[in-house]
Amino acid sequence: MKKIIILFVFSFVCNAAFAQIEKMQAAFMYNFTMLVNWPASYQSGDFVIAVLGSGAINKELEDMAKQKKAGAQTIVIKKIASASEIGNAQMVYVANSAKSKIADVIAKTSSSATLVVTESEGAGKEGSIINFMLVDEKLRFELNESKASAKGLKLAANLIKLGIPVK
Repeated sequence: MKKIIILFVFSFVCNAAFAQIEKMQAAFMYNFTMLVNWPASYQSGDFVIAVLGSGAINKELEDMAKQKKAGAQTIVIKKIASASEIGNAQMVYVANSAKSKIADVIAKTSSSATLVVTESEGAGKEGSIINFMLVDEKLRFELNESKASAKGLKLAANLIKLGIPVK
């Protein structure tokens, strides 16, 4: 019985920790809307964040979108099942549950000013612009500055300072 209680408590603590990480990721993503400058054609209409994959981040992003705006743009969270559904999204988040589709997302967005955000080891080198990672139990992110520049995205100096450069 004692083992069952310990497992239950451990499971609860782990789930709470993961929910906290996803809440922090959503907060980071909101800040990215202010620290990345998109081309003029991406600065009108809704600010679309496409989400590929599942997880608690979907709810966190939806809650954030109800309360915040990206400048003057209304934030819309669009759940997608494949890269072909990205459309003209300003940002695409690829959850770890969909990491097998990262290459498809990168290929689909190669000629657009779409910020690709991931959470999978090695995704920064694969072509993701921002890749969340845990470093010493803290949420950090890799930043592929050259990829962002090639897509016409201008990154704020504060964002560049916070990111871990992809080499």
